[in-house]
Amino acid sequence: MANILTAAEGANVLRCASTDATMLQLLPMIDKYIQNATGHDWASDTSILPEAKAAAQMLLVMWYENPAMIAGGISSLNFGLSAALVQLEAIALRYVEFEGISSAGYISLPGVSEGDSVSSLVGIIGISGNQSASFETVISQSGYLRQLSESDLSDKWFRVYIKTPGDL
Repeated sequence: MANILTAAEGANVLRCASTDATMLQLLPMIDKYIQNATGHDWASDTSILPEAKAAAQMLLVMWYENPAMIAGGISSLNFGLSAALVQLEAIALRYVEFEGISSAGYISLPGVSEGDSVSSLVGIIGISGNQSASFETVISQSGYLRQLSESDLSDKWFRVYIKTPGDL
């Protein structure tokens, strides 16, 4: 399983060898901490956001330099990391999971507005990889995502990341 930070990225931040046992042990712990703090598994994204990498770098340095902070909880985090986690949590709320339908049509997606963009759309259950060709790329009707594909996608689940026009 991939981590938010690769071993090379972690080693670069810490200025240590990419085989450093302590660093390698911390990488999956950092992923889990950030997932628990934000409600999203950033390590599973096809392309990991720079904001997630920045938060992971801060946490890696803190935990590597002072392992006692691992058990310290959120109160022991510095302001920069706390702010980064809040930003990631806000981004995570833009990820929406939904089930496809049996043919082309509209799928209820509360919270989306006409003009919002579909930044990424991947299959998560019953189908995998980029599935954006099966759905509209710009929301045409508030509250709905249009399935363009005539294929039966009713037993398949997807995760979409929505960007508002102000995010572009």
